[in-house]
Amino acid sequence: MPRPSPVTDVVKSLFGGDARHAWSLDELHEAARVALGGADYSTVFRAVSAMEREGAIRKIDLADGKAHYEVGEDHHEHVRCDSCGQVAEVPGCVLEDAAAGVQNSTGFKVTSHHLVFTGLCPACAETPSEF
Repeated sequence: MPRPSPVTDVVKSLFGGDARHAWSLDELHEAARVALGGADYSTVFRAVSAMEREGAIRKIDLADGKAHYEVGEDHHEHVRCDSCGQVAEVPGCVLEDAAAGVQNSTGFKVTSHHLVFTGLCPACAETPSEF
């Protein structure tokens, strides 16, 4: 049995809060470092890996080149701001019917999918473009 770790406790509490959605490892490391006055990146990585193996969190791809993690809840899509990088959850699965159509037309048994919408968040959409 692994020994208790303050870093693991902080990482678990970060996922338990409602303040954020879709944490990157860098963001988790920084939040743990601030909360504890210091935290090793590899310890944060190990805590996240263990939580993912246990099914408490899952890895998601937001098409920004980084792995992100969220609480293993019901499936939903995401939208990411092209300007500031803000991520929001799109409630429910908007591809349910499309997945069935793909399965029917290809013969593949569709087991999963992911979709990331991109655009501008309300704040960035209100900011005049510099182009």
